[in-house]
Amino acid sequence: MKGDYAEFQKGWPPLLAASIGIGVGVTGIANYSFGIVLNPLADAFGWSRTEISAAKTFQVFAIAGIAPLVGIVADRFGVRKLAIWSMVAFAITVASLSQMTANIWTYYLGSFMIAALGCGTTPLAWTRGVATWFEKKRGLALGIATTGSGIAGMIAPPFLGVLIVSYGWQGAYYGMGAIALLSLVIIVPCFYERGASKDKRDLEQKKLVFSGQELPEIIRSRQFWQIVTGFFLIGGVISAFNLHLVPMLTDSDIGLDRNTALAIAGVQGVAIMLGRLGTGFLVDRFHPPYVAGVFLAIPALGAALLTIGALPIWAMVIAVIIFGLAAGSEIDLIPYLTARFFGLKSYGKAYGLIYVIFYVGVGIGPVFYGKVFDVTGSYMLALYATIPLLLIGAGIIAAMGKPPVFESDLHH
Repeated sequence: MKGDYAEFQKGWPPLLAASIGIGVGVTGIANYSFGIVLNPLADAFGWSRTEISAAKTFQVFAIAGIAPLVGIVADRFGVRKLAIWSMVAFAITVASLSQMTANIWTYYLGSFMIAALGCGTTPLAWTRGVATWFEKKRGLALGIATTGSGIAGMIAPPFLGVLIVSYGWQGAYYGMGAIALLSLVIIVPCFYERGASKDKRDLEQKKLVFSGQELPEIIRSRQFWQIVTGFFLIGGVISAFNLHLVPMLTDSDIGLDRNTALAIAGVQGVAIMLGRLGTGFLVDRFHPPYVAGVFLAIPALGAALLTIGALPIWAMVIAVIIFGLAAGSEIDLIPYLTARFFGLKSYGKAYGLIYVIFYVGVGIGPVFYGKVFDVTGSYMLALYATIPLLLIGAGIIAAMGKPPVFESDLHH
């Protein structure tokens, strides 16, 4: 590799480990499992879609309480041990959901614990490790890292669907736990931050890499609140869309059979990966807020297409792919914009706070979609609301302005 891409020579092992960790962690395959197990859980226990969707709210409570602490620990002690042990705890906890009963509080408790113990498997930890190795190509590197959940989005629907058919909904949770444990075979030897090795040059540059603003200065900035507000709105509608996608495609307004709906949901995983790689490539070359605004606004067209109802299969695939571009770019853009506008000095703390509020939106959105369906028998009103919320959120991010220049930037 030559030129700017020389960073990949040393940074590829942490990058590979981070991509796998994001894919099999709480924001990866576990996140995409919600829509896959929704109908089987409703059939098994008689729970409504609003009740099942409320599990996301309990995950929000867990993230809100734990993410700031994770950020503090990451900034002070690094993220290697944090990410590894959190993955172990996550694997055990998600597998334990196979033992839940018809008492819906067992589902809520399990969902809460998955997020609480698995908070170190969120992009908050993995992206911090990756960001220490990449500066010139940080956008592309973060895009590659976060494609892990895109791969999960592509694989999860058919994989979990097969497990559910063969072993019931319990098999899906056992499968997710097993994959999380197996991921440690690569994560343990490959995931480490720059400066953690004994390489003298890495140690000398560690202080330079971690330049940036202190947390109080970050919180007082306009850009911090633009990131918080914009991604709160976007995270809410995108998480709701993803969770309810399979039920939405199989309900009377659209009317697909379950296997076709699962196949289309798998196609969205490809769009998610393209969204992350595309935004990562472009933010390194063009004005980052404009790139973010475009990618986050385009999915409004996908939502608009689905409001038409019974479209040809190819049109539904296009609509889901369009929407998947934003589902791909949001998780890439939050860490990139946090590092680009505020530096790495207080990255964990800043990202922890942003992630809390973002995840509040992630928790509210699915409940809103579920409530709309339970009251009206259709997702159409929810899709109509999705369009302006996406456009408003994208506009807020696009107006962030020019990123500041930090000490590490002056050395390139």
